[in-house]
Amino acid sequence: MDPRELIQHFVESMTQLMALMRQETDLVRNKRYDQVEKIQRHKIKLSQAFEIHQRAIKQNLSAVETLSSEERSELRSLYQVFRETLSENMLALKAAQDATDKMVNLIISGVRKARGLPDAAPVQTGRKGAIKRGYGAYATAGGSGQLMSRTL
Repeated sequence: MDPRELIQHFVESMTQLMALMRQETDLVRNKRYDQVEKIQRHKIKLSQAFEIHQRAIKQNLSAVETLSSEERSELRSLYQVFRETLSENMLALKAAQDATDKMVNLIISGVRKARGLPDAAPVQTGRKGAIKRGYGAYATAGGSGQLMSRTL
């Protein structure tokens, strides 16, 4: 694939994913969770496309070298905005998850109290212990985002 085309695909997938993450963040902040579920399949496809294009650039670093210094600077800026958007999205999702956990724990505590069970017993909310958090939840092992920042 032509190096310019490779960069173009990377930028397009990143831009589309950013737009969808912003939409998702807005939906979560406005507690429109039924709408969030509707965009998840699209988010997964865009995330996969972004990862494929990011990996392709990583394997062909010379594609980045074909850019002028101005284009490279613009790409760096765009990638920084992407990382900020990703962070905002993760924080919104984490806040919603924490609020849900708190509500579930309150319900469990109320049920225990009504049944005369002690509150001190551990509460299981069905979550697994080894959940990936932060950027690790969005990236494969190896932290390709950090490498990409250094590459650009």
